[in-house]
Amino acid sequence: MSDTKDVVQEPPHLLHDLKELKLPSVAAGWRRMAEESRRGRLTHPQYLAELMRQELIDREERRIRRRVCEARFPVLKTLDGFDFAASGGLDRDEVLALFDCRFVEERGNVVFVGGVGTGKTHLSVALGLACCQRSHRVRFVTAAELTNELVEAKQRSRLGRVLERMARYDVVVLDELGYVPFDKEGADLLFGFITKVYERRSLIVTTNLPFGRWGEVFRDATAAAAVIDRIVHHAVVLTTDGESYRLRDATRKTTARQGRRKPGARAGGDGTKEVAPR
Repeated sequence: MSDTKDVVQEPPHLLHDLKELKLPSVAAGWRRMAEESRRGRLTHPQYLAELMRQELIDREERRIRRRVCEARFPVLKTLDGFDFAASGGLDRDEVLALFDCRFVEERGNVVFVGGVGTGKTHLSVALGLACCQRSHRVRFVTAAELTNELVEAKQRSRLGRVLERMARYDVVVLDELGYVPFDKEGADLLFGFITKVYERRSLIVTTNLPFGRWGEVFRDATAAAAVIDRIVHHAVVLTTDGESYRLRDATRKTTARQGRRKPGARAGGDGTKEVAPR
């Protein structure tokens, strides 16, 4: 029969008090670490320090999960999954330098310019995720979605409230700028948002159009120039070239399927080929 003195007893009200103090990791781990302390592997100060360290680590992980959920990324992408070899000469070191997220502290912007399917959204999501991991508040939204939201908010007399909410994010990932042209009202409202966050917050922008063609999106060369001026000031601009990775992947899969089968023939039992019936 085991000696009850060798079993760590739960002090009265301990779990209740830890719940009131909002220390779930301490509540989950105190007994295991108390056993370590009892066996002489941890001094009392070390025991306390380990409990507090675990609480802080778990709290940071929960905070990051909340940040990622709040960002509303369409999918989660990391830099490890990006194919630099197929990116048309994109400087890997220049991209990696962004992932310390210092540009957020400096209220700078990042712009990815390139054709459809060249990895702009992948990079923007990966960079946005890195910002979340550094406890920055991030929001992912397409340019069309944000413009529609601003137009609707204006119609409901809630524009100021929506602009303030969006401006509270440390980073806004503005995806697909240039894919859908705006009417004058939408262009003016998007310009108003960009002006509001200028030098106060950071933008990560993806666009399929070179800056010289932004007038096609905003339907006004002057407005386009003003938007470009605010986005590009304090910005890192990177160009993604090459073939669309979606097209490349589809072509590879099709080739692989064709290589696995021989149209019009099937193998016979003796290894010879039989002509397939018509």
